[in-house]
Amino acid sequence: MPVIPTSLWASLFRSDVAPQRRLRRRRPPGGRLLALGVLSACVVVACGDGQASEIAHLPESAKPVDPEGLFVVTYEPASPETAVDEQFLRDRSVLEDFADNMNDYVRIPREVKVMGLDCGESNAFYNEEAHSIELCYELVREERESFSAAGVTGDDLDISVYRSVVAVLYHELGHALIGELELPITGREEDVADQMAAYILTSDDDSKDFLLTAAESYALAGSRVAEYDDTDFSDTHSLDPQRSANFLCYVYGSDETNFRYLVDDGALNEDRAESCAEEYEKLSTAWDTLLEPHIR
Repeated sequence: MPVIPTSLWASLFRSDVAPQRRLRRRRPPGGRLLALGVLSACVVVACGDGQASEIAHLPESAKPVDPEGLFVVTYEPASPETAVDEQFLRDRSVLEDFADNMNDYVRIPREVKVMGLDCGESNAFYNEEAHSIELCYELVREERESFSAAGVTGDDLDISVYRSVVAVLYHELGHALIGELELPITGREEDVADQMAAYILTSDDDSKDFLLTAAESYALAGSRVAEYDDTDFSDTHSLDPQRSANFLCYVYGSDETNFRYLVDDGALNEDRAESCAEEYEKLSTAWDTLLEPHIR
């Protein structure tokens, strides 16, 4: 599968669509609650000799009344090498906002930890035995290195890393909801978890920029692979270029008019684009049906 040139990505993912804008807290068609909330209200600014963040908070939503079944944030100590990555998450309240929004959105039968931690590798995963969503500090660092190598700098770099990490959290949320709610699914779970991320990240016009950045991240990762082998083809995940194309398809399928440029500029294959609206409708209907009994 061809990899999209970095120069083309630069033209597709416009820095003027930044996450400073406050999202509208509303219930989109199909009863699906916008779960991003304050996540995309993060404002990244240069400050002194380093970079700091300023969170533009939305009005606080009512907290769940039942004491059980909450997403709870914890941070494990970072190593000297990943301390800056832990601080990146803390400064932007990435895990806290994610947990708050999920607690406003969905009922779960037990506590699920949302953890930042050192893993010794770049990774993120849902730990079914520990009932935890675990985001490795090393993943934040790898995303920063990947976008930086592609020529992204300054505030745009922070925004790209932020959006990409948020998208990863919603992928892991897919695994967590499948496990905690015992949701019946068909097909490969990794693909279904990607669709969960797309389901959430297309529920508002502004939040779609997060999914576009995730598509960019996977395209960049795919561009670093010279040749795929049998191990890649047998992996539980789809190939990075495939995941990128799927995310672009879901965004385009959610709004063919405003995202026609993805097809016109060659980021999304024209043949695939013809079925994206139908794919997206099926995805949305499926997740609406699965989650309806559990929505607050």
